[in-house]
Amino acid sequence: MDFRTEIKIESFDTLIYPGSKINMIGSCFANHIGNRMEHSGLDVHVNPFGVLYNPESIATACRMMTGNFTFESDGFVESEGLWNSWFNDSSFAAPDVVTCKRNLEQACCSETERLKHLDFLFITLGTNRCYALKEKGFIVGNCHKQPAQMFEEKKLTVSQMVVSLQQAMDDLWCHAPSLRVVFTVSPYRYAKYGFHESQLSKAALLLAVDEICSRNEGRCVYFPAYEIVMDELRDYRFYADDMLHPSEMAVNYIWERFTEKCFAKETLNYMKEWERIEKSFTHRPLHPASEAYELFMKSTRMKLRELVDRYPAILNTPAYAKLKDYKI
Repeated sequence: MDFRTEIKIESFDTLIYPGSKINMIGSCFANHIGNRMEHSGLDVHVNPFGVLYNPESIATACRMMTGNFTFESDGFVESEGLWNSWFNDSSFAAPDVVTCKRNLEQACCSETERLKHLDFLFITLGTNRCYALKEKGFIVGNCHKQPAQMFEEKKLTVSQMVVSLQQAMDDLWCHAPSLRVVFTVSPYRYAKYGFHESQLSKAALLLAVDEICSRNEGRCVYFPAYEIVMDELRDYRFYADDMLHPSEMAVNYIWERFTEKCFAKETLNYMKEWERIEKSFTHRPLHPASEAYELFMKSTRMKLRELVDRYPAILNTPAYAKLKDYKI
């Protein structure tokens, strides 16, 4: 007997290969999947402009990728002794506004250059709720612990989200015509709005994504992470202790379904090889000065060189950069 409803996932017409360049933008769920890609030795940048939740802020991040965004002086705020951008999270916080702005501009330049060769962009939408700075009128990506009275809470309509996201996609394709965009909706439930309101928010996101994918068939696709958690994993054992976030088990399951449908077989084999090599490098030996350990490391370095010979793109991955401490 079958005791669950399995979500049917359409296979990608363009699969992810070991040398594919990938960017992840959006909510913290994008971090979960993106970090697994990075750990598997893929060339991925995870939220290069920080974690973002609403479609308007995510569309702004896409403009940052294209280089069509200017950080004005009124786009920064001081919070607890550090300066932050209203359009980004606190990962760009700096002691002064000049440094904060410079770090963001450097990130923009890096991502604009990367966009020319980017193969996949994954966008994870979290909520249609957003906050506009009353004094300036623009929607912020993060409130940076500022007083609530400074902001006006808004609910983006389906049509507003479609307009913003479509413009963002058009701008991206001007720079990278072959870019494939994959949308997901975060399964995280926003209890602060009430569960009915949270469901309405997710429904609005799903309608907007469906419209974007319909308009851009062949360029945009939807991966049903939200449906997998809500329908296929319909049990609280798949939630974290707060009963709102998906548990690690749930994220692992989504990752498995994702790799089955979206990765080429060659990529799956490559990831297994990479993970074995990385595990060997990061293993903590009982006797690091022993001859046996030296031979083990020599063998591991040889395996890495052989893998790099087959897949030179490894040299550009964040995972490879992390191995430099092991004198590779």
